[in-house]
Formats: sequence, C-alpha cells, structure tokens
Amino acid sequence: MVRPTYSGSLLSIDDRQPPFAYDKSKRLWFYNGIDLASGAFTCWVYGKTKEGLILEFYRQLVRNYAQWGLCLPDGLECESSLNSNFKDTLLREGVMFQHVRIEANNARGKRIEAYYRHLRYQYEKKREGWLARPFALSEANQAGSTPVPIVPYDTIVQGCLHDIEQWNNTEHSSVKGISRWDYYLQNQHHDLKPTNYKAILPHLGYKTETSCNAGIIRLHYREFLLGDDGKVALGEDLIRLMKAVEGQELDVYWLDDNEGNVLKALVCLRGERRYICEACLKPTYNRAVIERTEEESKAQKVMSSYVATIEGYRRKQAQY
Repeated sequence: MVRPTYSGSLLSIDDRQPPFAYDKSKRLWFYNGIDLASGAFTCWVYGKTKEGLILEFYRQLVRNYAQWGLCLPDGLECESSLNSNFKDTLLREGVMFQHVRIEANNARGKRIEAYYRHLRYQYEKKREGWLARPFALSEANQAGSTPVPIVPYDTIVQGCLHDIEQWNNTEHSSVKGISRWDYYLQNQHHDLKPTNYKAILPHLGYKTETSCNAGIIRLHYREFLLGDDGKVALGEDLIRLMKAVEGQELDVYWLDDNEGNVLKALVCLRGERRYICEACLKPTYNRAVIERTEEESKAQKVMSSYVATIEGYRRKQAQY
C-alpha cells in the first residue's frame, strides 16, 4: 500500500514491551501511536501493566493534539485485543476518528510494527540491560553468555522517552533536509475534522457530580460558567441554559490538559449522557483598570453581562 503524504491522514497504534527488565522477569508496557506520513511518534503512555493503558492512551492523544492546536487524525489502525471494547463507542467511525481499521490476530497489518524493529535494534540495543530475543535469526541480535543486568524502572522509562525524542528529530525517511517532527507539523491534511468532544468525552473523560447555582458550576476546585463551543453564553442563550440546569444535579464529563487544567468540560443532567452545554472557565481580570490588558477588558465585559443576565433571571423567577 502507498504511504500517506499528509500528516493526520492515518495513525498506527500498538503496545510493546521495551527489551529491558526492571525486576526479575518483569518488563514495563508502552502504548504508542505513530503518524504514518511523517513517521513521527505523536502519543505514548507507559505503565507496569496493560490495565487502563489503552484508555489513558486515548486521553493523552487528545491532550497532545489540543496542546499542539491540531485536529485528531482522520484514520486509525489498531490491534483488536485492547481496542475491541471501544468499537461501538470511541472507535465507531465518525466519533473519534473518521475511519477505523481494527486488525485481529494480524501483527503485520499495523505499520507501527515495522517502526518498533528500528527502535529495538537502532536505539535500545545500545543501552545497558538490553534483552535479546531468544530465537533471533541474526547472529548479531542473539543473546550472549554474559548475564543481562536488571535496570531500574525509571531508567528504562527515561531511556525510552529519549529514544522517541531522538527518533522524531531524525531526518524524514524520504524527504531530505527536514525532521520527522517538522514534517508532521508542516504537512497537516487540510480536510481534518475538529475534535468531536461532545461524542468522546462521555466515554473518555472523567465524571464529576456537581450542580449549578446562580449560573456557577464548581469543578476541579475552580468556578465555571455556562457556555457552548468554548464561549460563555450571554443573553437569551444563557437564559435558555439556566432553565435547563439551574438548581439541577449534574454530571460533568471533563478532561485535563498536559498542565493539569481542565481542557474541556461537558454538562449533562445527572444520570444522563445527553449534552446540555459546556462548562467554561470563569474569566478573570485585573481589579485595577489601568493594568488591564485588552483580553482582560473583554473578560470584564463578559462577566458584567453574565452577572446582569443571571440577576435578571433570578428576579423574574422570584416573582412566580
């Protein structure tokens, strides 16, 4: 099959155990994703077991692409064992990805497997504690007679992360003079669709039970306002949302970013997964007018309008 030209066209993902032991017969797990057009790794998570690793991988994928200001990939190819549970939710075509191919019992069906061989023999083999395959065909890759040392868990992790960084910064395999990573950033497909948070967060995000009082939702130790598509609701839109959620018990599905802040938060009535609105972080601005930036002045106007609408709504409700 012909290799994709544009970044974001197809992401190939799979798990692997780097060839190092952190304890007797114990090896850690990585789950990685590689963009096939650029050959750059765009997501990686790790742990001592496979448990929960795949869910954390998809969360990290969203975090990374949001931080880089990029859309999620159009296509995904993956193995069946860890992904089959998501085939009717996250991995249904049109939800998180537009096109999904789940390979069952076919390791070579995922292009990422070929890249893992490069990691193993071009990078990891140079490090202390490297474990040879028991029946390697190449004599150079066969195990020697010297005992292989145990390597501390954190040392293995740091070595693997360093390998990924090095790999991403090496020259693209077919386009000279540009690194895999720079190719990835500079050649995004122009028809990629925005991340479908409304579809994925009820399955991917964390759930917090909370409520709405005076137009304020408390979440993750912060105050949030009612809104939609990343913007605080005002006027009639805000009144419509107040009628739906004010005083109600709510479930908020949310995901944090790479800095630990709330990346996106969706509001549903308790026990339902039907999207009502978005919880938008409450804007802040300098108390001193002379020190306000242009953005802070806009935030002040938004808050003044929001508070005025809420006060008017509450007065009107009190009359009934």
